Amino acid sequence: MMDVMEYATNQDKTEHRFFVTGVNCDVSTARDEMMITKAQWNDESEIVCYHGFQSFKHGEVTPEIAHEVGVKLAERMWGDRFQVVVATHLNTECLHNHFVVNSVSFEDGKHYHDNKANLRLLRQRSDELCREYSLSVIEQPSGKKKPYALYQAEKNGLPTRDTVARQAVDEAISKSFTLKDFDRLMNEMGYRCSFDPNRKYWTIIGKGWKRPKRLYKLGEDYTNEKILERIRENSYAVKFSKFAEPQRQVTVYRLKGSLKGAKKIGGLRGLYLHYCYRLGILPKNRKQNYARLHYLLKDDLMKMDAITNETRLLCRNHIDTVEQLLSYKGSLENEMTELTEQRKGLYSQSRRISGEEKEAVKARISEITERLKVIRKEVRLCEGIEARSDTLKEKLQVIRADEKEQQRKELMKHEHRRRSGRADRENELRGI
Repeated sequence: MMDVMEYATNQDKTEHRFFVTGVNCDVSTARDEMMITKAQWNDESEIVCYHGFQSFKHGEVTPEIAHEVGVKLAERMWGDRFQVVVATHLNTECLHNHFVVNSVSFEDGKHYHDNKANLRLLRQRSDELCREYSLSVIEQPSGKKKPYALYQAEKNGLPTRDTVARQAVDEAISKSFTLKDFDRLMNEMGYRCSFDPNRKYWTIIGKGWKRPKRLYKLGEDYTNEKILERIRENSYAVKFSKFAEPQRQVTVYRLKGSLKGAKKIGGLRGLYLHYCYRLGILPKNRKQNYARLHYLLKDDLMKMDAITNETRLLCRNHIDTVEQLLSYKGSLENEMTELTEQRKGLYSQSRRISGEEKEAVKARISEITERLKVIRKEVRLCEGIEARSDTLKEKLQVIRADEKEQQRKELMKHEHRRRSGRADRENELRGI
């Protein structure tokens, strides 16, 4: 509950908590009051609170109005039975309210149920308030919500399954003269196409996908008709290209010494650095053709930020073994326990003092809170490395095996072409 409270009432997002209000509780002691309610009704359930939000259209509402609407919504929805903290965040393009609702009613000790009926009621009352304030309302919500991970990836400019599929389709179209060419090139990049005449829409399915995707859903340029039109635009005519520019002379520098003493990075660091290279994260500013990536690598494209942060942690702390990782994680957890206990003591102390001394204690509490945020993030990264490292090893083994098999097939293909080209050469020469 403390983590949720700190996130919702973050002073950097709420103008130093100016836009934070408690319903049936005081903001400064809201957590304690909620825990007292739980103790009063002997509640020991795992769900300690619920966290919801309400968002407004960009540029349509002021912080004051947004917060006022949020407080009224909390009062209409939960005000008669539950304790709620309402916080308005101003740090994004769209102003939005956060609600932290105690899972237990102070009135009768019964639990709040986060079910579809209550969700519909929450949406209905939110829409009613927005109409009262002449704010925008989604009249016919589709009910289909884009997954948060996909939304974040697109927002941060990371490659997603759709963007990689578009890249593959665009490359295949640019090199195709017929639909058969397009099908072959897509197959080379790990996609199977279906042009079933009995079906209205063409589909593709990539390796590792559970279900096919209709091509038209990639955008306006990917309908059946548009793909055929784009392929027809490619001409069989000879294409002229510019003469190759003269190559620049490469300057060679001779350095004294040798690399015999240089150590090869292995272990977890080497694993993650090699995987980052395979994904195209390293080297920096490297242009990567994601359509040509192995299908196992494509699965991790939306996890590039997490993998990058985990790699930085390993390199920053020179962690190469699982034992070193667990030792570092243990030291973080010990520090987190000590700081948490220290902060509890400071909270108790701040209630008994005032003036400059209280301000100094509050400043120290803020420092500890910031440090705890960093530690929790590092611990999560350690846990991510623990869970991911074996999977990365297995993926790289499969990728290497597939690449060797592909090389073997290419060699056999070239050898077959070479032999078939020479099959009748001797007889032809004898006939001269």
